[in-house]
Amino acid sequence: MASTLHLVPLVSASPNSITTDITKSKTIPMDTSSIGSLKNLKTMEELRQLHCNITKTGLNHKLSAITELVAKYAEMGTFESMDYARRAFELFKEDKDTNGTLFMYNSLIRGYSAAGLGDDAISLYVQMVMMGILPDKYTFPFVLSGCAKLEAFSEGIQFHGAVVKMGLEDDVFIRNSLIHFYAECGELVHGQKVFDGMAERNVVSWTSLICGYARRDLPKEAVSLFFEMMNAGIKPNSVTMVCVISACAKLGDLELGERICACIEESGVKLNAFMVNALVDMFLKCGDVDAANKLFDECSDKSLILCNTMMSNYVRRGLPRQGLHIFNEMLRHGLRPDRVTLLSTISACSQLGDFLSGKGCHCYALRNGLEGWDSISNAIIDLYMTCGKQEMACKIFDRMPNRTVVSWNSLLAGLIRNGDVESTWRIFNEMPERDLVSWNTMLGALVEENRYEEAIELFQAMQTKGIKADRVTMVEVASACGFLGALDLAKWIHSYCQKNEIHSDLRLGTALVDMFARCGDPHNAMQVFNSMPRRDVSAWTTAIGAMAMNGKGEKSLELFDEMLRQGVKPDGVVFVALLTACSHGGYVEQGQELFKSMKELHGISPEAVHYGCMVDLLGRAGLLKEASDLIKSMPMEPNDVIWGSFLAACRTHRNIEMATYAAERVKELRSGIHVLLSNIYASFGKWTDVAKVRVRLKEKGITKVPGTSLIEVNGTIHEFTSTDDSHPEQSQISDMLEEINCRLRDAGHEPDLANVLLDVDEFEKEYFLSRHSEKLAMAYGLISTGQGMPIRVVKNLRICSDCHSFAKLVSQIYGREIVIRDNHRFHFFRDGRCSCNDYW
Repeated sequence: MASTLHLVPLVSASPNSITTDITKSKTIPMDTSSIGSLKNLKTMEELRQLHCNITKTGLNHKLSAITELVAKYAEMGTFESMDYARRAFELFKEDKDTNGTLFMYNSLIRGYSAAGLGDDAISLYVQMVMMGILPDKYTFPFVLSGCAKLEAFSEGIQFHGAVVKMGLEDDVFIRNSLIHFYAECGELVHGQKVFDGMAERNVVSWTSLICGYARRDLPKEAVSLFFEMMNAGIKPNSVTMVCVISACAKLGDLELGERICACIEESGVKLNAFMVNALVDMFLKCGDVDAANKLFDECSDKSLILCNTMMSNYVRRGLPRQGLHIFNEMLRHGLRPDRVTLLSTISACSQLGDFLSGKGCHCYALRNGLEGWDSISNAIIDLYMTCGKQEMACKIFDRMPNRTVVSWNSLLAGLIRNGDVESTWRIFNEMPERDLVSWNTMLGALVEENRYEEAIELFQAMQTKGIKADRVTMVEVASACGFLGALDLAKWIHSYCQKNEIHSDLRLGTALVDMFARCGDPHNAMQVFNSMPRRDVSAWTTAIGAMAMNGKGEKSLELFDEMLRQGVKPDGVVFVALLTACSHGGYVEQGQELFKSMKELHGISPEAVHYGCMVDLLGRAGLLKEASDLIKSMPMEPNDVIWGSFLAACRTHRNIEMATYAAERVKELRSGIHVLLSNIYASFGKWTDVAKVRVRLKEKGITKVPGTSLIEVNGTIHEFTSTDDSHPEQSQISDMLEEINCRLRDAGHEPDLANVLLDVDEFEKEYFLSRHSEKLAMAYGLISTGQGMPIRVVKNLRICSDCHSFAKLVSQIYGREIVIRDNHRFHFFRDGRCSCNDYW
């Protein structure tokens, strides 16, 4: 490769260090007959025939004829033409015992660079210098072009040094070539320095730097430089316009794009196919589909490239039908689909779940030899997985001769989409190579399947292997951490994002707010929220929900008012968070006003979930009749959640009549709320009714979810299940529970046996009550953490009244802050009091 070449001679190239025959730099007189013949040649076959004639007639010994022949071969710039050019050159050198001329070397270097053979161009330059032939101002643009295509930075910078030593640095063409070279290598600081040092700049100078910025994901700089060029009075060309239009497309700034369009008209640049394609791409990426369609429809010569641009953008924007319409138009006009076309078509079929059309694309790929492209096979795998044809997708994968990491990732994503997490794990572990997408895909699958601890363990494995996380990774990790309620881990995750400069965009910022909220840290949740530069309705909803979950209902309402003041339009989801805040805080009137305002002020029709929140709000406040009337007035059929909220209120307020009324309407519903109904009957000692409900539960295959609690100690998450004695430190936990119960009895605490919903004697009830999962977790927290340290517990079910009283007294007697997150809200216990004020 070029990077291994030693270019010492070019650094020392100077008029004083190289001696050369002055005649070799002079213009070469050409044979008139050969000039006339070579000018009209268009193909390699014609050129080869003329080459034969030159040889037969003995003109191959003439310098002018061979010079022109080599130049013509080089002009074609193909692998084959350069092979012929080099052989003709070497034969002439051998025949005449000469080193060749500068013109010949320049022609060959130019040809090699044009053909993408930068290594050969650099090697030939070195040979030329070693032969004692001095390069001129034409040599450097040619060889720098070869370096640019190779991105051979170390060689190119040596050529730059040679240019300076030879005093050619003021040549505008060489400077333009240097700017282009540095831009292609991504060394835009160097390119900018060359540009800034130019006394004279032409359109190529400006365009080279503009294109460099645009291609290197610095679109703002590209657009800024373009307007600077316009202000300098330099008229852009079509290449300039294509580059600056593409920069606008990357920015997604339609207003800026329209300003660029105005510049096209003002400068009089004539639209060509490349500009039309760039404009269509820009309009689609900026969201102006109508403008793109208009431009496309007005184009009389719709090329395959233009159609591909339309299709790929439609599919990327989730408009597969429009993409397929363009595909059909292509076929109608006789355009032959290529690999890019097929990729967009298969993706469109995948989005639509159109198996038959997708299978047709697969057949086309087979007939036209396109299945060998990895990208096509990967798209077909994704298509079949999306359409539920897992076996066919696996067959495609198994037949692939070259399975790239993208192929494996396509298979992973498909298996996850079909809910086959175990196979996903197996494939993930079999992967010969994994990239960040592989890890993120697996993380997402585990979070989706509620396997949060495994997700955290996988993230830790990523860190061990030195895989640097990105925003997508951290969104998944933050989500897993939030569900686990592990505050120490949450703080570490936030710190990790800051230390590794992972830019917190809208999605990650919202995920971090939610994470801290679920971990019972509203302060840090609001700090992250307030630091977000941009906040959409989803971010506001998360912040409002965070305050509601942490018992700060008034703050939730204040945030909503602030959101409206900032002009953010509310949606149905934000009202769920608001009504939940009112429910947890007992703000009945405010909740009713908000519910009423949904339709009247914001044009949002309440859905079942909003009615459910209102039933919960009224039920918690003991307004069971009002809750019942609201259910009767619903424009839709009440669902399980609504009846569940109502039954929970009946249990809290011990209203067996209302519970019976609800039970009569809930009989046919297949839901776990039968468990709640069973508990209500049990709390009233109606064991016959309990038995009937449980028989129905058994017949329907519904099992009661056991109460489980999680506690994080020293970075490790411990899980406890009610009455489970399997923890390694169970002996110490039992001793601690015995001590707590003794101290609580001395303080006057009496266990609330009504929370034991089993037909057993009081001694057994007291035992079962003492083994509730949150009590086990609290006892473990007391023996495993330092004096005065907070104890944080995450419970999967609603905390019972006895555990609530238990936690209040433990916080007072042991001087600990205890934070319990149940499936409804947070409870912050301090000095014998709870943040919910016993209203939950």
